[in-house]
Amino acid sequence: MELLTMNREQLTVNSYQLSENREQRTGNRKQRENSRKRLCSLFIVHCSLFTVLLLTSCAGLVERGGEWLEGKENEKTLAIFQSIGNDSETGIELRELRLKSGEEFIEITGSAWPGLALRGNMTGGNLVLAELRFLSTHSYGWNEFSLELLGDAAFSVSGDFVGWLSIGTGLERVQISSGRIRLKASRLTGTAALTALRNRRERILAVTEWMQEQGVDGLADQAAFEDYWKGRLFPELVSRKQRPAEYSEENARWQRADSIRWNLDYTEQVFPEELWELRNSGALLRDWEEAAPWIFMEYSWDNIVNSFNGITLLKVRS
Repeated sequence: MELLTMNREQLTVNSYQLSENREQRTGNRKQRENSRKRLCSLFIVHCSLFTVLLLTSCAGLVERGGEWLEGKENEKTLAIFQSIGNDSETGIELRELRLKSGEEFIEITGSAWPGLALRGNMTGGNLVLAELRFLSTHSYGWNEFSLELLGDAAFSVSGDFVGWLSIGTGLERVQISSGRIRLKASRLTGTAALTALRNRRERILAVTEWMQEQGVDGLADQAAFEDYWKGRLFPELVSRKQRPAEYSEENARWQRADSIRWNLDYTEQVFPEELWELRNSGALLRDWEEAAPWIFMEYSWDNIVNSFNGITLLKVRS
């Protein structure tokens, strides 16, 4: 099995407990220090879990082969609605589905958000959204998970062929409830995968919160998002013309991690303190390389919800 080699000292993380609700970050020095320590712990767990993945594949944590999505064969499509003028870039699709158990639910997807699906049930005339399913792929595998949602939407049908969909702005993402990770030929499943995915999401949320605070406009698609942020996050890896103005190598201090020399002065000048260790250790780069679509999804959450709001749909299949 070929996996990433992590040449780091073995660290003890038995005392670490994942916090399900992130503290709101303020300028308060004590809160920033607590956030920095928590994110460093997440990085340690990230390293330890993938070391486990390397060393315990024979013990059953790693599975090979199989389908990346399970359960589709147990779902029957009852009806399909699509947005008017449905196209490959902005189209919205709503499916009414039924499980073999008889349970019926609704799944909403959008062409602009590949790998993402919102799922919920019609209850008392309201559409209660309870689950987000997401598949984030990369060159060597994928991250797949279900994320609990809390929020109501509205879906109504007028006549036989016209539907209307609306999702309020209060749709809340709660916590990852299940998932799997594939890295090259191997999979991480069960509790180990769930812990790794939750820890990665904590790191991603910390980074995207900082990104959103920068007030950058015009990054509505993933290509534009990656083109802008790669140079800001990792100027050491891009050409000189792609580097931001703040980047300088003159008299800079450096730290090597995973064969890359990170500019510590740039880190401390541009990033909040709670992100210093993530960047300087290479953990942020691994998250970017293995979960860029996921980072874009969290960054774009408000745009995702808005794209499903006030949509007129036509039934195309029943």
